Amino acid sequence: MNPPPERLTYLDWMRGLAALIMLQGHAFDRWLRTDFRNGALFDLSQVFGGFPAPIFLFLVGASMAIVVDRLRRKRPSASGMLLRIAKRGGWILLLAYVFRIEQYLVWYPASDWLGVFRIDTLNCIGISMLLVGAFSIPFRTSRAKIAVMASTAAIVVIITPWVFSIKTLLPSIALDYINGHGHPEYFSIFSWSAFAFAGAAFGYAALEARLRGAEDLFFYWVATAGIVAYAAGQAMTVFPIFEYGSFDYSLTSPAFFLLRIGCVLIILYMAYRWSHRRVAPRWSPLRTLGQSSLLVYWLHMDLVYGRPFNALGRGLDNKGVLLQLAWLVPSMLALSALRQYGFSRAVRQLWNTVAAFPSSQRRGGRDINKNIAKLPLMERTGWSDRRSQVAPN
Repeated sequence: MNPPPERLTYLDWMRGLAALIMLQGHAFDRWLRTDFRNGALFDLSQVFGGFPAPIFLFLVGASMAIVVDRLRRKRPSASGMLLRIAKRGGWILLLAYVFRIEQYLVWYPASDWLGVFRIDTLNCIGISMLLVGAFSIPFRTSRAKIAVMASTAAIVVIITPWVFSIKTLLPSIALDYINGHGHPEYFSIFSWSAFAFAGAAFGYAALEARLRGAEDLFFYWVATAGIVAYAAGQAMTVFPIFEYGSFDYSLTSPAFFLLRIGCVLIILYMAYRWSHRRVAPRWSPLRTLGQSSLLVYWLHMDLVYGRPFNALGRGLDNKGVLLQLAWLVPSMLALSALRQYGFSRAVRQLWNTVAAFPSSQRRGGRDINKNIAKLPLMERTGWSDRRSQVAPN
């Protein structure tokens, strides 16, 4: 039996980057005044703000590939694997409804109880985990799982415009999950789950490449695939043949999916390279955020869109929003560090990182503080750390 691979730290880094982008996107969306929403800063903020959901779902798929690979090495029965996967996905679905119930109670009596049933990011993540895991169980070889995951992602993307044409035949709650049922803001299975299936295909391929010692070459292919996907998405917009079914470019278009998955793959390549720098083993704020992305998601939604700062809603200029981000981002980072290390170790982690920086700069990055190596870095943790397996928008 092959030994388990080391933790893929670039996934934590990329998840943390998505969390950071999410914080600024939601802050500008909630707090910026209407008369500032035609400016370049807001446009740039929202363009970047569209990436966290695809990134999180892609990483959920990659994490599920890692989970299934770990379970497979333990050689449980198919029913045992399915039960473990159902628990993971079901737990996220439960949290999705708990979060909505909390929002309903916080805003009561102004809240609408129908909001509890809204299909949001956590709902989509939970369902995607269940689907990716269930689709993986029947296949044992890496090649088979890669082919199934990639093919399923492609099928989901291709048939999405037709699926969005379905208005009846199924119960309303089922249509909410399948195509949003007339709610374009919902994170429905079509086509959002395609990012998770694509992430699972990447996850299985990445594990195989690492075991063969061909990880660097593999990531050159990842970057190439990202560029090709982005170019194909741009080219498809020229041909009307790709405008079929219930067409909505930003909602159902295969071209738009290719543009976004291309960007995700390019960001993934950059995350891999960044995480393999000489000084990469030092404490990383983005990796810390990435390991606590669920906590960050929940708390920042309560702060940005909740009652505590409701008075700021659509009431700030650009400078005002940036000032709010100046406390929001550090507070989310501090909470993430406290959750991961505890108070004393979190403080020591930050102190040793700051103390090591001047000496490493003077010596060209060669002298990394020896105390850093003694800290519980993510690189030394095993795959059993459940915090890295889930990442919402």
